Amino acid sequence: MAPFRRIRASREMAIRTGVFLVGRAKPLALLAPPLFAIGRPFGDYGLSTDRVSRQTAAYYRSWSGDATHRLENVSITVYEKNDDIGGTWLENRYPGWNPNPEWSQLYASAQEIHRYLTHTVDAFGLREYFRFGKECVGAEWDEASCEWLVSFRGVHDVDGRATTRLKCDVFVYAVGRLNNWKMPDITGLSEFQGPVLHTASWPRDIELGNKNVAVIGNGASAVQCIAGIHQLAKKVYNIVRSGTWLVPHVFSGNGEPQVDYSEEDAAQWNRDPESYADFRYGLERQLASSFAGLWLGASSEAFTRAAAQHMGRKIQDAGVRAALVPDFPAGCRRFTPADRYLDALNQSRVALVKGTIAGATRDSLVMQDGASYPVDVIVCATGFDPYTPRFSVRGRAGLELQELWSDRGGYESYMAAAVAGFPNFFAFNPPICPVNGSAFPGIERTSDYIIRVITRLQTDNLKSIAVTQEAQSTFNKWVQGRMASMVWSGPCSSWYKTESGKVIMPWPGTILHYYRATEVVRWEDFDLRFQDESMKYGSFGNGITSEGFAPKEIPWLPGGQSRNQKSLAARQSSTPPEPKPTPPQAPQTEHI
Repeated sequence: MAPFRRIRASREMAIRTGVFLVGRAKPLALLAPPLFAIGRPFGDYGLSTDRVSRQTAAYYRSWSGDATHRLENVSITVYEKNDDIGGTWLENRYPGWNPNPEWSQLYASAQEIHRYLTHTVDAFGLREYFRFGKECVGAEWDEASCEWLVSFRGVHDVDGRATTRLKCDVFVYAVGRLNNWKMPDITGLSEFQGPVLHTASWPRDIELGNKNVAVIGNGASAVQCIAGIHQLAKKVYNIVRSGTWLVPHVFSGNGEPQVDYSEEDAAQWNRDPESYADFRYGLERQLASSFAGLWLGASSEAFTRAAAQHMGRKIQDAGVRAALVPDFPAGCRRFTPADRYLDALNQSRVALVKGTIAGATRDSLVMQDGASYPVDVIVCATGFDPYTPRFSVRGRAGLELQELWSDRGGYESYMAAAVAGFPNFFAFNPPICPVNGSAFPGIERTSDYIIRVITRLQTDNLKSIAVTQEAQSTFNKWVQGRMASMVWSGPCSSWYKTESGKVIMPWPGTILHYYRATEVVRWEDFDLRFQDESMKYGSFGNGITSEGFAPKEIPWLPGGQSRNQKSLAARQSSTPPEPKPTPPQAPQTEHI
């Protein structure tokens, strides 16, 4: 009888543009399409090679969780559809795109964020785990073997139809929400002679100087884009169908749209990590407190009044002000701090056009009211299809994720991590996920939750774990019962909800609430299937742990370690890992 230990001794992990799979004696793959971002601005990174049985081990402590740090016998391969790391920060390159407060400015540029991610990957020798140019084209659960069969194609292969199939035990779908961008359905758009582009696919060589540019939309991408390009273009027409709430910049401390951090600030934070921690805590608390307005009532009414007053002060033209200020509560749609956009609207070279586009000609856009606007470039800031999978994912009994994550299927998941009918399957940012504030804390917590469930699968004598339909339905009943009290349920058109008005995007609470809700894995909500139902305790082994009779750590003694062991551990933890040179690039065609 073997010692009590993790029974799948050669479990491997692979990661690809948004999806991730775990295998027993086979692979675990993670796909991370365009939105795959490694770590968050203040995350920790490093290598963990303390277990000889690991083939390769690295952990992404902040983004996909420290999976290899907490799961034994794991080797990593990262499958990325693009030709470089960075995800959102690689694809969204339009001028003025400043999504995250860190580094040299409160709102750092996309280019700076991408440089940081690239540096992090190379400094810690993580690039060797990546396989770029690999796109997932399908995944199917095989009940007989309790494995996922996942197919990839090489983006740059001459024969684009050729696929490689991977077998794995666990499939984690992490493709992101904001990369499947949508183009508007405009009659005659194919006849337009100038460039037509989407903000999520910004050409590096686009020239806007002395050009008339139409920007369609007024969401977060549009307002940042216009703030960045209006001084380059001859004329900018911002074409919108409805108003939107543009809120004050509360995080700058003085109301300014940007804060520059000096080299002295960085030096101080490096010398005094506690001051840096205080700075981070201050930002987090300020961000968290701002979301009180998402609950309908006095707080949301005060929030809406403050936004209206801010827009009233910033917008000079009464007609523009009337066109932009909505009649729904602030927060019903995603609100945006956008003072530079509001300043741009006050310039003569920027015109706000409210209405519906009737069609396009060779050199203009025509509105339903008959007005025509001559343009040389059309920029579509028209959003994304956030949930419908671009490839087939078939679960138990032929369930299709493309059907379930649709208006007809209801867009449901469980605890922002799993889907009923899909064994050994997990997802980052599925319908109903913690997005109120920075996305990364919620992703981190989901990663922690997933790892805890995978640990049970890896440690116990299990062949599959799946949340039950009853549990998922009951969970979503609670979710929708809460939505009536949130501002998202208001009378607005939003990518947070379906055309019927069902809210499908945000967790109905704070990120801290999600942390509390996922402190315990509700095992009663899962269908646990054992390798041998008559031997559910077979993983207990022969009564001896894998550490042997005299382990280094004694759990019933204070601290679990001797003084010498603690001293050694302290010295090791205080020494940062040495950056490694970039290893040779892995071949494009790879079987895990």
